[in-house]
Amino acid sequence: MPRMNGKTIRLPERPRILVARTDRIGDVALSLPVFASLRRAYPEARIVALSRDYTKSLFEMSPDVDDVIHFDSDNAHVPIRRFVRLAREIRSEKFDVAIALYLNFSVGALLAFGGVPRRVGPATKAAQIFLTDKVVQRRSKSARHEVDHNLDLLIKLLGVAPVRQASIDIPKDRSPRYAGEGGRFLVGVHPGHGGSSRNWPERNYSGLIARLKESGVDVVVTGAGHERDVVERVMKNSGVETRAYIGDGDLAELASVLSEFDVFVASSTGPLHMATVAGAKAVGIYCPISVCLPQRWGPIGLHDTAIIPDVDPCESCVEDKCPHFDCMDSITVERVRDEVMKKINIAACA
Repeated sequence: MPRMNGKTIRLPERPRILVARTDRIGDVALSLPVFASLRRAYPEARIVALSRDYTKSLFEMSPDVDDVIHFDSDNAHVPIRRFVRLAREIRSEKFDVAIALYLNFSVGALLAFGGVPRRVGPATKAAQIFLTDKVVQRRSKSARHEVDHNLDLLIKLLGVAPVRQASIDIPKDRSPRYAGEGGRFLVGVHPGHGGSSRNWPERNYSGLIARLKESGVDVVVTGAGHERDVVERVMKNSGVETRAYIGDGDLAELASVLSEFDVFVASSTGPLHMATVAGAKAVGIYCPISVCLPQRWGPIGLHDTAIIPDVDPCESCVEDKCPHFDCMDSITVERVRDEVMKKINIAACA
C-alpha cells in the first residue's frame, strides 16, 4: 500500500484505475512507467488505459495494463459521435480514480461524464475544470522529462512510489524476421521523421549504415509506409547491401521487429521510444530547439544515449540566419557510430 499523507487520495486495496493517454506513439511509450508504478503499488488493481485505436496495441502489450478503452480518431480528441458510448463504458467500470496524463477538453469532459469520482491531471488550460485533483507542472518550459511529469501526478496525488522503467511483452506468435546473419549484432536505423523537430541529414544516415557494415554489424533500415522513398534513398546512397522494414501501422509487428535489434538509431520519434520498451538500446539524435531537447523527450532506457549538437539551445530554427546552421550536420557519422558500438560492447558482455 502506498504511503499516505494529508493530500494523498486514499484508494482501496484493489482500486479500479483509468489512465488516459490519447496522443502519439512516443507519448504513449513514455507513459508506460505510470502503469508499472501503479502495478507495483497496487498488485491487485484493475488498471485500464484510455487510448486511440492507433496506439491501443502498445497498451495491450504492457504487462501492467488489464484492458484498453479506445476510440477511432486522427488526433488526441474524443470524437463527439463516440462520446456517449465511451462515457457509458467508463461509467460501467466504476473506476475509483482517473489519471489524465495528457489533458484536453474532450478527455476531461469524458472522465467527468463517465462518473469517475476523483480525476487527476496537470493544471493546464481550460480543461482543468473537469479535474478534482491537479498539479501545476510547467511542462512547456521543458525543464524536466515527460516521464517525470507523468510520475509527478502519482507521487503528489496518490502517494505512489515511481518506477521509471517499463517494458512490453512481444506477442509470442511473432517469429523473428531479421536475425543477424552469422550471429552478428543487429542495428536498426530509422531515417524518417515526424516533422516536429530537426532531423539528421539523410546523407549521414547513409554514411552511418556504411560504417556499421564495415564494422561487422548487420543493419536494417526502418520506416513507415509514407517514408518508403526516404528509406530507399538512404539505403541506395549507403553503397552497401542492407535490408529494410516498411511498417503498415501495425504496432505489434513494429514492436516485434524492434525487439530483434541490439541497438536502434533514430531522431526524436515514436519508434525510438518503442524500441526502448521493446528491449533495444537506443541512440537518439536530437536537435537543440528548446521544446525538443532530450532532457524533456530523450530515450529513458538504462543504456540509452541522446546525442545533440554542441550549441546553445534555441527557441526555433531560423536556418541559414543562424551562425550555427546547419548544427545537425555537426553530429558526425563517427560520433554516432562510436555510440552504437559502445552499446554493442555492452550487449556482448551481457
